Amino acid sequence: MANEWLDGSRKRWEIYKVLGGGMGRVYIVYDHEWRQPLAAKTFQDELFRRNPTVAERFTQEALAWTRLDRHENIAQARFVENIEGRPFLFLEYVSGGDLSDWIGTPRLSEDLPQVLRFAIQFCDGMSHALSKGIQAHRDIKPQNCLIAEDHTLKVTDFGLAKVFDEAGPLGGAGREVEAGNVPGLSIGATRTGTGAGTPPYMAPEQFDDAKHVDVRADVYSFGVMLYEMLAGRLPFQGRTWQELERLHKTQPPPLLVTCHPSLVTAVETCLAKDPAARYANFDVLRARLAGMYENLTGEAAPQPRAGLDLDAVGYNNKGGSLANLGRPEEALTCFERALEINSRYAGAWSNKGLALDDLGRPAEALTCYERALEINPRYSMAWFNKGAALAGLGRLDEALTCYEQALEINPRDAQAWFNKGAVLHDTGRFEQALACFEQAHRLGVPQAAEAIAECRRELGM
Repeated sequence: MANEWLDGSRKRWEIYKVLGGGMGRVYIVYDHEWRQPLAAKTFQDELFRRNPTVAERFTQEALAWTRLDRHENIAQARFVENIEGRPFLFLEYVSGGDLSDWIGTPRLSEDLPQVLRFAIQFCDGMSHALSKGIQAHRDIKPQNCLIAEDHTLKVTDFGLAKVFDEAGPLGGAGREVEAGNVPGLSIGATRTGTGAGTPPYMAPEQFDDAKHVDVRADVYSFGVMLYEMLAGRLPFQGRTWQELERLHKTQPPPLLVTCHPSLVTAVETCLAKDPAARYANFDVLRARLAGMYENLTGEAAPQPRAGLDLDAVGYNNKGGSLANLGRPEEALTCFERALEINSRYAGAWSNKGLALDDLGRPAEALTCYERALEINPRYSMAWFNKGAALAGLGRLDEALTCYEQALEINPRDAQAWFNKGAVLHDTGRFEQALACFEQAHRLGVPQAAEAIAECRRELGM
């Protein structure tokens, strides 16, 4: 990772903390453009060096997560950015820690209704994800259940276990694994052979073929987690992959003797060795848990949570992520939806123009940039985008005027300096082009060095 990202010197994102887990890396950042904290996830250098295709796999799973939109019980994927040639998935920052902080404490052991509330919230989040095309999570554990300050549980790390599974083995099948709560913030999974996941929580079938497990493996992992929430300890504890595999495949869980009988039955059903004997999905499981909650408390169970409609900003950000992931048609649909909600959203007009440009429709794109500038004449990015569109249409003098407008508003726009230099170069104004390329180089545009050298040759310098 480039130093300019690691040391927090990027203007938009100020880095407060760097966390590692598995083969991933998480940055807690403050986004100065959005004025809010976010969590930015990517993978570690070692993984990319060993298998460069992991970037494409990570991007595909980030796309699936982005398509989940908003749900109260899912950590929302806000957008995807490619930084220094590496994809970063930016997520809402959940500041209350994770479920592992609660396990073994009176907050759960002495509050059975709270256990059920968390369990019901988890089911709601998973049901929403599965309804949006996620086939299986494959790494359900307390560290992947974030807890907001208001005690709302949010499921996180959808699909990332698959990325690290396919990236290559991390060690031999006999390597030790942590038997208790797996430490560290998880972005990836412990992996060996054909199984991916975190061994203390894995379904029996997941040890054999993690790539083809379905929701019933997630139900099993949830059962392990629910047992742990109730007992304060894992049902199966071992030091190696093989030992945990044997326990999960052959041994019944120790009896929960201090729990509500119907809840014991629910845990045992989740932990059935045969997938067909488990709950078929999280909707069925949620209904059982809701009934237990009502019998225990005498109160109505929390109502099922549905996905929330995105607002204009949400659709704009989703569109930006889809565009960054190479999906311009889907991105265009999102920008149009944002503009249906707020027709005076200059950023969405400008982004719609970029999507149209990517789809080979420059004249329509130009109309979008002009609409953005009608709404906000001081929108430097719209001036830049309009200039690029005009240059692509061969209208170089008009493009030059747009770049100059962008630089009047934002004199430190490095790419605008470079593009202005390119127009000046193409119209034979080499000395002026050289000055622009030099400024672009000072502001950090790598390709400016070659352009400077070319201008100097043409000027006989």
